[in-house]
Amino acid sequence: MYDGGVLPSARLPAPVICVGNLTTGGTGKTPMAIWLCRYLAEGGKKVVLLSRGYRGGDDSGNEEVRMFREALPDVPVVVEADRVRGGREALEDYQPDVLVLDDGFQHRRLKRDLDVVMIDSLRPFGNGRVLPGGCLREPMTGLKRAGAVVLSRSDLLGENELEGLKQRIRSLMEREREDAPVIACCRHEPIGIFDMTDQRAAPGEARGKTLFAFCGIGHPGAFVKTLEKMGAKIAGRRFYRDHVAYGEGVLAGLAEAYRRSGAEWLMTTEKDWVKLKSPDVRRRLPELRWLKIDLVVGEGREALCGAINQALRMDKDSRVTHSQESR
Repeated sequence: MYDGGVLPSARLPAPVICVGNLTTGGTGKTPMAIWLCRYLAEGGKKVVLLSRGYRGGDDSGNEEVRMFREALPDVPVVVEADRVRGGREALEDYQPDVLVLDDGFQHRRLKRDLDVVMIDSLRPFGNGRVLPGGCLREPMTGLKRAGAVVLSRSDLLGENELEGLKQRIRSLMEREREDAPVIACCRHEPIGIFDMTDQRAAPGEARGKTLFAFCGIGHPGAFVKTLEKMGAKIAGRRFYRDHVAYGEGVLAGLAEAYRRSGAEWLMTTEKDWVKLKSPDVRRRLPELRWLKIDLVVGEGREALCGAINQALRMDKDSRVTHSQESR
């Protein structure tokens, strides 16, 4: 209905760049949104990030919002399930040069100037079926709306497999478009290991260590692959559902599993760590460490930055003014 113009999309008087995905979780969307905000801010743009929050507009207990605010202290984060209303609030409160829409590829009510779609190189489309039969939020043909695709964890895929994936994505993006598809590759680069007192160690300190890995993220296997690539030995692992709440029962089971494994360190992700900052966890899991990663865009970076810059150069006269849109 949006494609056919039956349902309208609202245009805001500022460029909107969306970071989204086709599948449920685990594509590197949050690190990419952080990378994008930093890129724009370093270019002198005033940025506001729009987040829906998880299961509603309240950001209480929302790990992505906490990560955004810790990683981007100078970027306001507006949490609102209604993205159009959130965008209007951002314009009124902060007067940004550009809005970054997190996890909004399927949110068609808000028109944007660029859609950046994240695809996990290790499991790009799951079994190829949409929910509930698979992990796709919409059919793969939705990529024709994307302005750019970024392949996360591309360094963990073989050269031939990666080239085949790019060809497949290119064919999906080229339908009904005249411009050349923008496809970039990125990797998750470990930049530090932190303990419960925020003491930082170099990623190389994990080499030869025996670790018990746990997390509640969309693609836990990729976290383990990263630890193994760092030279760590995985003595045990425990995976929870995405957005898990670390209550008493979960922590007790985790502590016991770690003890039985005989591992030297208990290792988790930054996304999980933001939910584990408490004196009780520090007492119960003194050997807990968390891995901080940075998203590095490699092949295709120039084309991706070109698409971002083009979105910022959109003719402002073609936009509906905020007052007109409100009416």
